[in-house]
Amino acid sequence: MMSAKANTVRRDEYSFNVQTLNGAQLTKLETHADKDYLVIDLGQAKEHSPVFNETIKVAMRAAMNAVLASLSMPETAAPETAVARRKVPDEALTEAKPEKSARAERNAQRLQQLTARILADSEWLTARELSEKANFRNTNPSAGPNRWKAAGALFAIPLNGKDNYPAYALDEGFRPIPVVKQVIRLFEGRKTPWGLAIWFGSENSWLAGRKPKDVLITQPQQVLEAAHAELDGGTHG
Repeated sequence: MMSAKANTVRRDEYSFNVQTLNGAQLTKLETHADKDYLVIDLGQAKEHSPVFNETIKVAMRAAMNAVLASLSMPETAAPETAVARRKVPDEALTEAKPEKSARAERNAQRLQQLTARILADSEWLTARELSEKANFRNTNPSAGPNRWKAAGALFAIPLNGKDNYPAYALDEGFRPIPVVKQVIRLFEGRKTPWGLAIWFGSENSWLAGRKPKDVLITQPQQVLEAAHAELDGGTHG
């Protein structure tokens, strides 16, 4: 279930909330008369994937951002002229709207597929699981992993409201591999945690088509060089 609210047509940002609810939760949802809601019957799709909630949120946010962005048409203060008075033919507008919708849908599908691949291609550990494997003795199972994340030695992606850490970023003793911290520092302010996950989990031409996550221990220097190459304007994939 997803709710969307746009305060005005001409705004740079829109506020909307994406949720996945079952039928019982939907009947108890507090709604407001002045808000608009888009409700999608998902059937039992959620049962087929443990990461369904997160992937649908990512996909729907991308789709709604694309749709809402297309509604934002800034007004111009330029004086009206014969050229300015010309109107786009109705037929052209009619054709443009479906194309924008189709483009947004394709982008959302690609994003959903990419997200699902990144999650399925690696092992992701909750803070509790990582604490147990790393033999942390804190009463708070999130304390140790949080320290690593705060120090930039490790990154985590949010899944179902919890941080999940990539197992490939850890050595045999479940300690962060040093080059991971170097890459995180290089991309600081440039890549979100999901952006880092996609970079580490995607084939890289600077690594002869291998994924950075697969050669962190065997080729750490090459991984670092691949990260530098991207910052310098190189491409990978």
